[in-house]
Amino acid sequence: MKSPISNKPKLVIVTGRPGSGKTTISKELGRIVYFPVVNRDEIKEGYVNTFNTKHDKLPEGANKIASEIFFKNIEFLLLNNVSLIAEAAFQHKVWEPEISKYRNYAEVFIIICDVDAEVAAKRHLERGMSDPKREFYHGDKRVTHFRETGELLSAGEYEPPSIDIPTIKVSTLNGYNPSLEDICEQILSNSPKS
Repeated sequence: MKSPISNKPKLVIVTGRPGSGKTTISKELGRIVYFPVVNRDEIKEGYVNTFNTKHDKLPEGANKIASEIFFKNIEFLLLNNVSLIAEAAFQHKVWEPEISKYRNYAEVFIIICDVDAEVAAKRHLERGMSDPKREFYHGDKRVTHFRETGELLSAGEYEPPSIDIPTIKVSTLNGYNPSLEDICEQILSNSPKS
């Protein structure tokens, strides 16, 4: 028996380690399901642009301010019945209280972009090296380290989210597994499979 149609907006959280493909899959999913994408890094970039100064010269707490704006935007859209995709690196202590709040008025899903740590580190370095403005907006320890030593900085530890909500783990190594179509079907059907 099919469950009744929900009038709650959907919040699709896309996360993963740096270089795992979060931004790319978020934009592709947004295009397919017609959800706006709220990207935490883009909010930070807009904040940096306002001050027109390198990210590390901003007023103290700029990263925290960007995160607060990101979460407030998500909340505003959900409270106004706008389904959306939110893309950012996941930090349990920051995200968990926000997700608990969002669950009161939205169907929440998590998509974890999964790729080998070394592959992710190489992708992250390539992105940083190919975008000369990235360091201005965000800083990039991996790029700085590579320029100083010629060595790839390891990806380090990554702890994926472990909250009791529907979660889809997506390999981004060669395309997407599961496919974008399967992911969209799970999101839109109200019954994601882990």
